[in-house]
Amino acid sequence: MGVTYQAAISTVDDQQIDDAACIECHESDADALIGTAHDIGAHRVVSCMSCHAGTPAAHLEEPEEHPAVNPAETSPDSLISRCTDCHGDAHALNLFERDPHRDAGLACAACHQVHNQQHPTGLLVDDETTLCFSCHASEKGDFAMPTHHPVLENVVECSDCHLSVAQSAKQHVPSGPSEACLQCHAMFQGPFPFEHHAVVDYSTEEGGCLNCHDPHGAANPRLLKQSYQSPDFALCSQCHVVPKHQFNLNHGSQWAGVPCADCHVDVHGSYDNRNLLDPGLVAQGCFVAGCHTY
Repeated sequence: MGVTYQAAISTVDDQQIDDAACIECHESDADALIGTAHDIGAHRVVSCMSCHAGTPAAHLEEPEEHPAVNPAETSPDSLISRCTDCHGDAHALNLFERDPHRDAGLACAACHQVHNQQHPTGLLVDDETTLCFSCHASEKGDFAMPTHHPVLENVVECSDCHLSVAQSAKQHVPSGPSEACLQCHAMFQGPFPFEHHAVVDYSTEEGGCLNCHDPHGAANPRLLKQSYQSPDFALCSQCHVVPKHQFNLNHGSQWAGVPCADCHVDVHGSYDNRNLLDPGLVAQGCFVAGCHTY
């Protein structure tokens, strides 16, 4: 490609290695780094030996007998250790601690390819959505539900939610499943004087938003796992069975079978009502018959 590479000296196992010597045989590999974070050109931050450590002096003398180390062909733990020498963010550190990809024997090279100009952002081996769905086929089906996060429409990506939470124990940052949701839906974060306990999640267990919403897709509006409509008000009735409340004929024909959320509008939390009720109900006379208090 006509690129002039600056000579750089790396020290590996007390041996000084001129990286220009690598490029004499591996110029195409160096060209594949151009424009990426691993570019070894004028603005280089890494060298060949940053990743391909081993016995470089012997490799230069007898390349066939002493092949260079390809990190992608090492064990998952070895590859993760090599990458986290530079990449110390929560995503990388999670691979050491609690990431299901590592439990499945997958490491960085399963998703990333260092010598790759096709997808320079993240150095992914394919575009992100296609890459994730190549393993997570059932989740792909979730996004075909009537309501869904617009992943297939290329409005959001899997990493917007799954790589946004600092879950690494080394970060000492408490986080639960709601943290990713609140990055976009901050209006539901609170704190509220009157909380809806189904929404509040103080742990890293399942809870919070996921109590009511399916984050990928659902058959109900607003990604709800179940309907809050009559006749059974299934979503709300999981926790709330209030005598003389549901199916209450005293509401008359106007209010019979009204969805719970038509009155309890502040389902994520309220600033002024412990029952999460709509202030507009005061003007409708709902609190003058002795049944309700606001």
